[in-house]
Amino acid sequence: MLTDRIIFSFFRYRAGYSLPAFVFMGFQGLFRDRDMPPGPTRLMGCGSGDGFSIVPDFRTYCVMSAIPDDDHLAHLRRTRWYRMIARPSIEQLHFVLRPLSGHGTWDGEPLFDYQRRRVGDAPFVVLTHARVTSARARAFWRSVPGIREHLKHAEGCRYHIGFGEHPLLTLATFSVWEDLDHMRAFAYHHSAHHNASLAARKEHWLSESMFVRFGIERIDGDLANYPDLAGLLPAAA
Repeated sequence: MLTDRIIFSFFRYRAGYSLPAFVFMGFQGLFRDRDMPPGPTRLMGCGSGDGFSIVPDFRTYCVMSAIPDDDHLAHLRRTRWYRMIARPSIEQLHFVLRPLSGHGTWDGEPLFDYQRRRVGDAPFVVLTHARVTSARARAFWRSVPGIREHLKHAEGCRYHIGFGEHPLLTLATFSVWEDLDHMRAFAYHHSAHHNASLAARKEHWLSESMFVRFGIERIDGDLANYPDLAGLLPAAA
């Protein structure tokens, strides 16, 4: 079932909880409640540093949940599965988003019911997801440091992180942008990202990919730790 609302939640743990968090991700299926709310819900690991790394960050995880409304979100947050993720965390960020436009699939599924409208001048989120062919994994990961360095200094990018289900063969990137002009300057103007995209198509690096632009419904959590996001809220409201 396609969704017109998605929530990305990021949880950070103290260093001493790294092992339990990692073990829980590996065995999370054992703790899923029978009455989970409708829609796909995924727990994924983040890369170290800013997330764009082949090395996992055992302290940071992402939950992607297709939740149609706040009543179902409250239901999800009452489940044992979700409470085991959220309660031990020392920091949380939650992005409630609406898919505006995009293309591609995730695990063979299109996932999103797009609103088919432009971003306009409002802040927005970009999600990319790539599944890398094993033969091209080395070329793919060689391209990532250049993209990471460019993104770190990109004007108009308020937040970014990477995550995935498999540390070698999948990578999702999540970035928050002030406006479309800044995102286009990063992605398309002969940048490291642009060059990697051309190589990926020409050399068939990917077996599957997805690109989505989301409107921001709201951002919740420990925003005091992220002043760039807190300052974005009035414009995104």
